[in-house]
Amino acid sequence: MKKNNETVIWVLRFIVSALFIFSAISKIKPSIAAFEHQLVVQEITNICFAPILARLVVAAEFFLGIAFLQNHFFKKFIVPATIIMLTGFCIHLSYQIFLHGDTGNCGCMGDWIPMTPSQALIKNVITLGILIYLWINTDEKKVNKHRYPLTILFICFAFIFLNYKPECACDPNAETLTPPAPIIEQIIKTDTVYVEKGTKGLKVLTPAKKETDKKDSVVTVVPPKEIVPRRTSIFAPYTNFSSGTTNLDAGRQIVCLFNVDCDHCMNTAKEICELNKTTKLPPVHIIFWGEESQKDAFFKFAGCSYPYMFVDAVKFFRLLDKAPSPPRIVVLNEGNIVGDFSSETFTKAALVEATKK
Repeated sequence: MKKNNETVIWVLRFIVSALFIFSAISKIKPSIAAFEHQLVVQEITNICFAPILARLVVAAEFFLGIAFLQNHFFKKFIVPATIIMLTGFCIHLSYQIFLHGDTGNCGCMGDWIPMTPSQALIKNVITLGILIYLWINTDEKKVNKHRYPLTILFICFAFIFLNYKPECACDPNAETLTPPAPIIEQIIKTDTVYVEKGTKGLKVLTPAKKETDKKDSVVTVVPPKEIVPRRTSIFAPYTNFSSGTTNLDAGRQIVCLFNVDCDHCMNTAKEICELNKTTKLPPVHIIFWGEESQKDAFFKFAGCSYPYMFVDAVKFFRLLDKAPSPPRIVVLNEGNIVGDFSSETFTKAALVEATKK
């Protein structure tokens, strides 16, 4: 191998190594729960297996990134394994573009470098080109020792699974039905009708006939109020807010899931504050993720404050459900979700309309 060619090969190896290591780090910082959520939203897996799959992907990226800097089994295993992994990513990205279009952050570089599926696809295709070049132009090492790549593999997987222990149980807070509350009739409207005396049953007469027939009796018919059956929502366990204890499944409630330093979340909170000045909204409660020290700046930007609580990343991202990223704004009526909005679907008019359901 010529010296100039060897220099190019090592430069390309460092680039690929840095790309994989950076990709792995971006998936675990600030929280690997965000990557788990991406896997569920993109329908790659469900909430039960997302914690395991997320850590497998991150550990594999760390392993390949570090293994690119050593020579043992490089051409025979490391490069082919990397090509297979990137090809799988490309197939998935193409499928996502076909089904949902080229929108949103694919999560390949976490939130550090947001990328659309097509941008990530282009990145992967270019990287595949580099890998093929490396495979063609790299000489096979005559003596390969298993212990070097196996040691790297063990260290990477042990580091991820021990430092970011997965919560493998399915979501225990999944929305479930509870028996309907007892129906109590409440007067909401009174209709007056007229019936003849001395007849079997009730013979209904029109109000016009009542004016000429003085022998009729007046009967008030009170229709029952429509009762909404109470459900136990995914938000039921969250009761301790800054204002005191609250049952989010009682009556109409607005629940906001905000990342405390998310621009979209801050703008959405500001819109809700503005709306609340002109429209009477149900009680608003915020479930935050992030540093509690940042809440004052958040509320200052929003222009008002609401009762709030902070939860850890795992709970927060599971509460996001199908929302691709925060914020999520949910309108509840007796625990029933009657309005569900993300940053792409939220509008003031849509929120007001949902509160009437």
